[in-house]
Amino acid sequence: MRSCFAMTEPEVAGSDPTLMQTRAELDGAEWIINGHKWFISGARGAQFAILLARTEDDPPVPQAATSAFIVDVPAPGWELVRDVETMSGSHNHCEIRITDLRVPASQMLGDRGQGHRLGQARLGPARLAHCMRWLGQIELALDMMVDRALSRYSHGSYLADKQGIQWLISESAIELYQAKLMVLHAAYLIERGLPFTTEVSMAKHHVANTLWRVIDRAVQVHGALGYSKDSPLADMLMQARWSRFADGADEIHKWRVAEAVISAYREHGSTSTATGGLPL
Repeated sequence: MRSCFAMTEPEVAGSDPTLMQTRAELDGAEWIINGHKWFISGARGAQFAILLARTEDDPPVPQAATSAFIVDVPAPGWELVRDVETMSGSHNHCEIRITDLRVPASQMLGDRGQGHRLGQARLGPARLAHCMRWLGQIELALDMMVDRALSRYSHGSYLADKQGIQWLISESAIELYQAKLMVLHAAYLIERGLPFTTEVSMAKHHVANTLWRVIDRAVQVHGALGYSKDSPLADMLMQARWSRFADGADEIHKWRVAEAVISAYREHGSTSTATGGLPL
Protein backbone atom coordinates (compact mmCIF):
# COMPACT_ATOMS: atom_id res chain seq x y z
CA MET A 1 0.00 0.00 0.00
CA ARG A 2 1.41 3.39 -1.06
CA SER A 3 0.54 6.91 0.01
CA CYS A 4 1.13 10.40 -1.34
CA PHE A 5 1.56 13.73 0.44
CA ALA A 6 -0.67 16.46 -1.01
CA MET A 7 0.55 19.90 0.04
CA THR A 8 2.00 21.91 -2.89
CA GLU A 9 -0.29 24.17 -4.93
CA PRO A 10 0.36 25.91 -8.28
CA GLU A 11 -1.26 29.22 -7.32
CA VAL A 12 0.96 29.97 -4.32
CA ALA A 13 4.64 29.62 -3.43
CA GLY A 14 5.46 26.03 -2.57
CA SER A 15 8.16 27.18 -0.16
CA ASP A 16 5.55 28.97 2.01
CA PRO A 17 2.76 26.56 3.07
CA THR A 18 1.08 29.31 5.11
CA LEU A 19 -0.28 30.63 1.79
CA MET A 20 -2.21 27.41 1.10
CA GLN A 21 -5.60 27.97 -0.56
CA THR A 22 -7.14 24.48 -0.51
CA ARG A 23 -9.96 24.76 2.02
CA ALA A 24 -11.86 22.35 4.26
CA GLU A 25 -15.28 23.23 5.71
CA LEU A 26 -16.87 21.17 8.48
CA ASP A 27 -20.32 19.83 7.58
CA GLY A 28 -21.67 17.71 10.42
CA ALA A 29 -19.48 14.64 10.74
CA GLU A 30 -17.63 15.32 7.48
CA TRP A 31 -15.22 17.84 6.04
CA ILE A 32 -15.91 19.17 2.54
CA ILE A 33 -12.65 20.00 0.79
CA ASN A 34 -12.05 22.08 -2.33
CA GLY A 35 -8.72 23.02 -3.85
CA HIS A 36 -5.97 22.47 -6.36
CA LYS A 37 -2.68 20.60 -5.87
CA TRP A 38 0.25 19.77 -8.11
CA PHE A 39 3.60 17.99 -8.04
CA ILE A 40 2.03 15.43 -5.72
CA SER A 41 4.63 12.71 -6.07
CA GLY A 42 3.35 9.15 -6.23
CA ALA A 43 -0.30 10.18 -6.47
CA ARG A 44 -1.03 7.80 -9.34
CA GLY A 45 -1.28 4.37 -7.76
CA ALA A 46 -1.51 5.61 -4.15
CA GLN A 47 -4.17 4.01 -1.95
CA PHE A 48 -4.44 7.01 0.37
CA ALA A 49 -3.32 10.63 0.51
CA ILE A 50 -2.23 12.82 3.39
CA LEU A 51 -4.01 15.99 2.30
CA LEU A 52 -3.31 19.41 3.80
CA ALA A 53 -6.05 22.02 3.71
CA ARG A 54 -6.87 25.30 5.41
CA THR A 55 -9.39 24.89 8.26
CA GLU A 56 -8.77 28.01 10.39
CA ASP A 57 -9.76 31.57 9.48
CA ASP A 58 -8.00 33.43 12.27
CA PRO A 59 -5.18 31.28 13.66
CA PRO A 60 -2.90 32.58 16.44
CA VAL A 61 0.04 32.19 14.03
CA PRO A 62 0.00 31.64 10.23
CA GLN A 63 1.48 28.14 10.65
CA ALA A 64 -1.65 27.03 12.59
CA ALA A 65 -4.12 27.56 9.73
CA THR A 66 -4.01 24.14 8.10
CA SER A 67 -4.99 20.61 9.10
CA ALA A 68 -4.06 17.21 7.69
CA PHE A 69 -6.53 14.58 6.50
CA ILE A 70 -6.18 10.94 5.52
CA VAL A 71 -8.07 10.53 2.25
CA ASP A 72 -8.78 7.11 0.78
CA VAL A 73 -8.30 7.38 -2.98
CA PRO A 74 -9.67 7.18 -5.55
CA ALA A 75 -12.70 9.05 -4.23
CA PRO A 76 -15.50 11.25 -5.66
CA GLY A 77 -14.10 14.77 -5.90
CA TRP A 78 -10.47 13.63 -6.13
CA GLU A 79 -9.47 14.12 -9.78
CA LEU A 80 -6.05 13.16 -11.10
CA VAL A 81 -5.75 15.76 -13.85
CA ARG A 82 -2.37 14.77 -15.28
CA ASP A 83 1.18 13.69 -14.62
CA VAL A 84 3.06 17.00 -14.82
CA GLU A 85 5.71 16.76 -17.52
CA THR A 86 9.13 17.96 -16.36
CA MET A 87 12.34 18.70 -18.24
CA SER A 88 13.32 15.08 -17.57
CA GLY A 89 9.97 13.57 -18.50
CA SER A 90 7.08 12.16 -16.50
CA HIS A 91 7.71 10.84 -13.01
CA ASN A 92 4.26 10.56 -11.38
CA HIS A 93 4.24 14.14 -10.07
CA CYS A 94 0.51 14.73 -10.44
CA GLU A 95 -1.83 17.67 -10.67
CA ILE A 96 -5.02 17.10 -8.67
CA ARG A 97 -8.36 18.92 -8.62
CA ILE A 98 -10.34 18.57 -5.40
CA THR A 99 -14.03 19.36 -5.75
CA ASP A 100 -16.48 18.88 -2.85
CA LEU A 101 -14.41 15.98 -1.56
CA ARG A 102 -16.05 14.55 1.57
CA VAL A 103 -13.79 13.21 4.30
CA PRO A 104 -15.06 11.82 7.63
CA ALA A 105 -14.11 13.99 10.60
CA SER A 106 -12.52 10.89 12.14
CA GLN A 107 -9.92 10.95 9.36
CA MET A 108 -8.30 14.18 10.42
CA LEU A 109 -4.66 13.39 11.13
CA GLY A 110 -3.62 14.96 14.41
CA ASP A 111 -5.38 18.05 15.77
CA ARG A 112 -6.99 20.98 13.99
CA GLY A 113 -4.44 23.53 12.87
CA GLN A 114 -1.53 21.10 13.21
CA GLY A 115 -1.11 20.27 9.51
CA HIS A 116 1.90 22.54 9.06
CA ARG A 117 3.63 21.02 12.08
CA LEU A 118 2.95 17.49 10.85
CA GLY A 119 4.24 18.42 7.39
CA GLN A 120 7.48 19.78 8.81
CA ALA A 121 7.92 16.67 10.94
CA ARG A 122 7.65 14.58 7.79
CA LEU A 123 9.75 16.75 5.50
CA GLY A 124 12.71 17.21 7.88
CA PRO A 125 13.95 13.62 7.78
CA ALA A 126 12.71 13.22 4.19
CA ARG A 127 15.19 15.84 3.02
CA LEU A 128 17.98 13.64 4.31
CA ALA A 129 16.55 10.62 2.48
CA HIS A 130 16.88 12.61 -0.75
CA CYS A 131 20.47 13.39 0.15
CA MET A 132 21.25 9.71 0.64
CA ARG A 133 20.02 8.89 -2.86
CA TRP A 134 21.88 11.85 -4.32
CA LEU A 135 25.12 10.58 -2.79
CA GLY A 136 24.81 7.48 -4.96
CA GLN A 137 24.33 9.64 -8.06
CA ILE A 138 27.34 11.80 -7.14
CA GLU A 139 29.54 8.75 -6.63
CA LEU A 140 28.43 7.24 -9.93
CA ALA A 141 29.17 10.50 -11.77
CA LEU A 142 32.62 10.70 -10.16
CA ASP A 143 33.37 7.06 -11.06
CA MET A 144 32.33 7.74 -14.66
CA MET A 145 34.47 10.88 -14.77
CA VAL A 146 37.57 9.01 -13.61
CA ASP A 147 36.91 6.06 -15.91
CA ARG A 148 36.60 8.41 -18.88
CA ALA A 149 39.74 10.29 -17.90
CA LEU A 150 41.73 7.04 -17.72
CA SER A 151 40.55 5.80 -21.10
CA ARG A 152 40.38 8.94 -23.27
CA TYR A 153 43.60 9.90 -25.08
CA SER A 154 43.97 13.42 -26.44
CA HIS A 155 46.84 15.81 -27.29
CA GLY A 156 49.63 13.50 -26.29
CA SER A 157 48.31 12.02 -23.06
CA TYR A 158 45.31 10.58 -21.31
CA LEU A 159 42.85 13.06 -19.78
CA ALA A 160 43.75 11.73 -16.34
CA ASP A 161 47.28 13.10 -16.82
CA LYS A 162 46.07 16.65 -17.50
CA GLN A 163 45.94 19.03 -14.55
CA GLY A 164 42.73 20.69 -15.68
CA ILE A 165 40.93 17.34 -15.53
CA GLN A 166 42.61 16.40 -12.24
CA TRP A 167 41.20 19.57 -10.67
CA LEU A 168 37.66 18.55 -11.69
CA ILE A 169 38.21 15.10 -10.15
CA SER A 170 39.75 16.38 -6.92
CA GLU A 171 37.08 19.06 -6.35
CA SER A 172 34.37 16.46 -6.90
CA ALA A 173 36.00 13.99 -4.49
CA ILE A 174 36.41 16.63 -1.78
CA GLU A 175 32.80 17.76 -2.10
CA LEU A 176 31.53 14.17 -2.04
CA TYR A 177 33.51 13.49 1.14
CA GLN A 178 32.03 16.59 2.76
CA ALA A 179 28.54 15.55 1.65
CA LYS A 180 28.87 12.06 3.13
CA LEU A 181 30.05 13.41 6.49
CA MET A 182 27.21 15.95 6.64
CA VAL A 183 24.59 13.29 5.89
CA LEU A 184 26.07 10.87 8.43
CA HIS A 185 26.12 13.51 11.16
CA ALA A 186 22.56 14.69 10.45
CA ALA A 187 21.37 11.07 10.48
CA TYR A 188 23.18 10.57 13.81
CA LEU A 189 21.26 13.52 15.30
CA ILE A 190 17.91 12.25 14.02
CA GLU A 191 18.59 8.74 15.29
CA ARG A 192 19.30 10.01 18.82
CA GLY A 193 16.35 12.38 18.99
CA LEU A 194 18.55 15.48 19.04
CA PRO A 195 17.78 18.80 17.29
CA PHE A 196 18.62 18.35 13.62
CA THR A 197 16.85 21.04 11.59
CA THR A 198 19.86 23.27 10.90
CA GLU A 199 22.16 20.35 10.08
CA VAL A 200 19.61 18.85 7.68
CA SER A 201 19.21 22.24 5.95
CA MET A 202 22.99 22.50 5.57
CA ALA A 203 23.23 18.95 4.23
CA LYS A 204 20.32 19.38 1.84
CA HIS A 205 21.81 22.56 0.35
CA HIS A 206 25.34 21.18 0.09
CA VAL A 207 24.44 17.75 -1.30
CA ALA A 208 22.00 19.15 -3.87
CA ASN A 209 24.59 21.58 -5.19
CA THR A 210 27.32 18.93 -5.13
CA LEU A 211 25.06 16.66 -7.17
CA TRP A 212 24.64 19.36 -9.81
CA ARG A 213 28.33 20.32 -9.94
CA VAL A 214 29.76 16.80 -10.07
CA ILE A 215 27.39 15.58 -12.79
CA ASP A 216 28.11 18.74 -14.77
CA ARG A 217 31.86 18.13 -14.47
CA ALA A 218 31.38 14.53 -15.57
CA VAL A 219 29.51 15.75 -18.65
CA GLN A 220 32.38 18.13 -19.38
CA VAL A 221 34.98 15.36 -19.17
CA HIS A 222 32.88 13.14 -21.46
CA GLY A 223 32.42 15.95 -23.98
CA ALA A 224 29.87 15.24 -26.71
CA LEU A 225 29.29 11.74 -25.33
CA GLY A 226 28.19 13.18 -21.98
CA TYR A 227 25.81 15.59 -23.71
CA SER A 228 24.25 12.78 -25.72
CA LYS A 229 21.73 10.18 -24.57
CA ASP A 230 24.33 7.49 -25.27
CA SER A 231 25.52 8.16 -21.72
CA PRO A 232 23.28 8.29 -18.60
CA LEU A 233 24.84 11.64 -17.64
CA ALA A 234 22.44 13.77 -19.68
CA ASP A 235 19.40 12.31 -17.90
CA MET A 236 21.21 12.48 -14.56
CA LEU A 237 21.87 16.19 -15.09
CA MET A 238 18.24 16.92 -15.96
CA GLN A 239 17.09 15.03 -12.87
CA ALA A 240 19.65 16.84 -10.71
CA ARG A 241 18.27 20.29 -11.50
CA TRP A 242 15.17 19.79 -9.37
CA SER A 243 17.26 19.00 -6.28
CA ARG A 244 18.02 22.66 -5.65
CA PHE A 245 14.39 23.61 -5.04
CA ALA A 246 12.63 20.37 -4.03
CA ASP A 247 11.93 20.10 -0.28
CA GLY A 248 13.01 23.70 0.16
CA ALA A 249 14.84 25.93 -2.29
CA ASP A 250 18.52 26.72 -1.75
CA GLU A 251 17.62 30.23 -0.72
CA ILE A 252 15.14 29.06 1.96
CA HIS A 253 17.69 26.71 3.52
CA LYS A 254 20.41 29.38 3.52
CA TRP A 255 17.97 31.80 5.14
CA ARG A 256 17.11 29.28 7.88
CA VAL A 257 20.76 28.44 8.49
CA ALA A 258 21.58 32.14 8.83
CA GLU A 259 18.74 32.57 11.33
CA ALA A 260 20.06 29.64 13.38
CA VAL A 261 23.64 30.94 13.36
CA ILE A 262 22.61 34.46 14.40
CA SER A 263 20.28 33.09 17.09
CA ALA A 264 23.02 30.83 18.47
CA TYR A 265 25.43 33.73 18.79
CA ARG A 266 22.84 35.93 20.48
CA GLU A 267 22.03 33.18 22.99
CA HIS A 268 25.47 31.72 23.66
CA GLY A 269 27.99 34.27 22.40
CA SER A 270 29.20 31.59 19.97
CA THR A 271 28.03 30.05 16.71
CA SER A 272 29.23 26.56 17.69
CA THR A 273 25.78 25.11 18.41
CA ALA A 274 24.58 26.14 14.94
CA THR A 275 27.51 24.51 13.15
CA GLY A 276 26.96 20.96 14.29
CA GLY A 277 27.87 21.40 17.96
CA LEU A 278 30.89 19.19 17.31
CA PRO A 279 33.69 18.81 19.91
CA LEU A 280 36.38 20.34 17.70
